[in-house]
Amino acid sequence: MKVKLQDVIDGITYANAGAQFFYHTKTGEVHLLMDNIYGISRDRTLEKAIEKNPGEYISLPNEYEIDEFSMMADFVEQLEDSEEASALFRVLEEDGNAAQRLFKQSVQAFDLEEEWLEFRNGCYDEIARLWCDENQIEYEE
Repeated sequence: MKVKLQDVIDGITYANAGAQFFYHTKTGEVHLLMDNIYGISRDRTLEKAIEKNPGEYISLPNEYEIDEFSMMADFVEQLEDSEEASALFRVLEEDGNAAQRLFKQSVQAFDLEEEWLEFRNGCYDEIARLWCDENQIEYEE
């Protein structure tokens, strides 16, 4: 069963501490399983299906498996303007969430937001393709 590559990309991109995406091998669909946060009830039907048939569901990479910090560093490395690159590298030396927040603010200040999003989307596309290949899942564009 083929999966839509964009569904995998979306699942990887939007996964967070309260949301995990799974590929269902029988249908080729990507499903979202959310924790009881944001006032949204957890999908018990999906949760039970995963527990009952764990071999039919493959977890997509989550936020802990995706190294967005490395993506930011790789983006900065390929910048041609050394002044902007130096400033962004300094931002990345901050701790954890502060670095991400300051990076996004700095990217906007340097008017590089479009370039950053295009670069980041390319990284997620590459991660999705690699995940499909590693799990022997065929995909369609």
